[in-house]
Amino acid sequence: SNKKAIKLKPLIVMFVLQLVLGFVLLRTTFGTAVVSVLAKMFDHLLAFAGQGVDFVFAGVANKGSAPFFLSVLMPIVFISAIIGILRYIKILPLFMKAVGLGLSKINGMGKLESYNGVASAILGQSEVFISIKKELPFLSEKRLFTMSVSAMSTVSMSIVGSYMALIDSKYVITALVLNLFGGYILASICKSLCIRRKRG
Repeated sequence: SNKKAIKLKPLIVMFVLQLVLGFVLLRTTFGTAVVSVLAKMFDHLLAFAGQGVDFVFAGVANKGSAPFFLSVLMPIVFISAIIGILRYIKILPLFMKAVGLGLSKINGMGKLESYNGVASAILGQSEVFISIKKELPFLSEKRLFTMSVSAMSTVSMSIVGSYMALIDSKYVITALVLNLFGGYILASICKSLCIRRKRG
């Protein structure tokens, strides 16, 4: 490994950004207002999903109970459908590319790596590589490993609703933002390390 090749400046910047964003989103009036708006939006989406689940599975659960399968897992289908629609009408790809381009200026990584981190948080760990399938044959082993680390550190938006059904939405939204930078920190460190392949 080449630990001296790790660029400390981007790591320090992203770590400080995590602290600042965590404080702003949870401890300031502006931050809590932004988180509240986003939380209400997701709550409405989950409410719509709940109506759909009740329509399909009405009478399956006992009255007054909330089975994990129906209240937490089934809304994933609804959220996944919304993500699919936004991808089809090209709104989501434009958003991911724009955010990825902006983040590349902060994390000191390439545009593809930055896009990969944002796309992983929205599409999911497996689906993100489908969105960049044309670039995959031209990626080096180390770069592909770096992107895999970034993808594995994220939680896709399709299952965010599951977490929001369990804990307060504002904490989930804050965690998503902070986790994005955490993934970039890990990917940035791994980018500077060499991968040694075992030879038999």
